[in-house]
Amino acid sequence: DTRGWGTTLFRYRTDAAQRAIAEYSKIAKANGMTLTELSLRWCRQRSMVSTSLVGHSNVKQLQESIKYFTMKEPLSDKVMWDVDIVHMRNRLPIFSSDRVGQDWLGEGEIGETIP
Repeated sequence: DTRGWGTTLFRYRTDAAQRAIAEYSKIAKANGMTLTELSLRWCRQRSMVSTSLVGHSNVKQLQESIKYFTMKEPLSDKVMWDVDIVHMRNRLPIFSSDRVGQDWLGEGEIGETIP
């Protein structure tokens, strides 16, 4: 990384974050949608999410976002649950570690090293 934004975005590049992204992508693909569509529709469907900040590099991306936010059909309960399962495993990716057992009891490792 170089100085600047790169070091502040480390949490999105941890092993845990990369695994979560791969799992979310599998859910999207298995349900015939893009990761963007899954993400935006999930945000729209969650009653506690009041704002979604999205960025667009071109008009096509903006049009896709509008399309997904205006879809009337909700995601199925199964898709919502599948997303929740991935989230429960990776609530805060920078602090996630596979090296902690289910019966943690204060032992093991929590978190990834920060550069």
